[in-house]
Amino acid sequence: MKNKSNRREREKNLFGYKLLLPSTVLFLFISVYPLLNGIWMSFTNRNLMRPEQTKFVFLENYIKLFRDSEFLGSLAFTLVYTTLVVLISYVIGLALALALNRDIHGRAVYRTIFLLPWIIPSVVAMTNWSWILNDQFGFINTCLEKLHLIDHPVLFLADYRWIRPMVILISVWKAMPFMMITLLAGLQSVPQELYEAACMDGAGSIRMLRSITLPLIWPVSFISVTLNFIWTINNFENIWLLTGGGPNGHTFTLPIYSYYTAFYRQNLSYAAAIATTLIICMLLTAAVFLLIRRICSREGRKGEVSI
Repeated sequence: MKNKSNRREREKNLFGYKLLLPSTVLFLFISVYPLLNGIWMSFTNRNLMRPEQTKFVFLENYIKLFRDSEFLGSLAFTLVYTTLVVLISYVIGLALALALNRDIHGRAVYRTIFLLPWIIPSVVAMTNWSWILNDQFGFINTCLEKLHLIDHPVLFLADYRWIRPMVILISVWKAMPFMMITLLAGLQSVPQELYEAACMDGAGSIRMLRSITLPLIWPVSFISVTLNFIWTINNFENIWLLTGGGPNGHTFTLPIYSYYTAFYRQNLSYAAAIATTLIICMLLTAAVFLLIRRICSREGRKGEVSI
C-alpha cells in the first residue's frame, strides 16, 4: 500500500515537471542563452562589419574599457544618476505616503493622481516631456518668456548645465509613484496604537517617524529601494527618448552606451563587455544590499537598533 502511494506521488511530481518543461525551455532560450552568449561575446572581437574575422581576445575588451574615458564617464554618471533617482524618489514617495496615510478628504483622488506618472507608458511620458521642455514652443519656456523671467529660451535638453539635472528630475517623477504606493502599503500595516502611546509619552512627529515609522516599514523600504535601484540602473527608454544620450554623450548611462556602441559603432564585443560590466555592478550592489540587510537584522535581534 505504501509503495503504491509513493509511486502515485512520484507520478504526480513527474507530471508537474512535464508541465514546467516547455516554459523552462522557453525561459532558457530567451533569457539565459542571450546572457551567456553576450558574456562569451565580450571575450571576442566580433564586429557587425567583419563577422567572419571574429576571434577570441580574452580580456582585451575589458582592458580597453578602463582606459576609455567615455566609458568611465558613463559609469560615473550611471552611479550618480541611479543613486540620486532612488534617493530622491524615496524621500518624496515617503513624504507623499505619510500625507496620504492620513484621513483627508479626497484621499483616493490624490492617490490616483500621484500614481499617474508610473502608469503612463514611458514612450508617451518622455515624448510629452520633450514637447514641454522644447526651447522653441515648449510650455515651460513659453510661460517663462510671457512672465518676462527669461530673455531667450532655455535649452533644457541641449545645454550641458541643464541636461543631467532634467534627466534626473524626470526619472524621479517617473519612479516616485512606485515608492509612494509601496511605502503607503507599509504604513497602513503599522498599528495606530503605537503612535497613540508615543503621543501620550510626549513624542513629536520627527521622533515617531524615526523610532516607529521607519523601523517598522524597513522591510518594505528595503524591497522598494532594491527594486527601484535595479530598474533605474537598467533603464534605457527614459534617457534615450529624451536625449538619445546627448548632447555629445553627456547623458550616456551604461545601457545607452552599450546600445550606441553595438548599433551605431557596430562593435558588438565592446558593447557586450559594457553590458557585462553593468551586470557585475548590479551583482555587487545586490551583495551590498543583502549584507546591509543581514547586518541590520542581526543588530535588531540584539536590541541595538529597532528594526
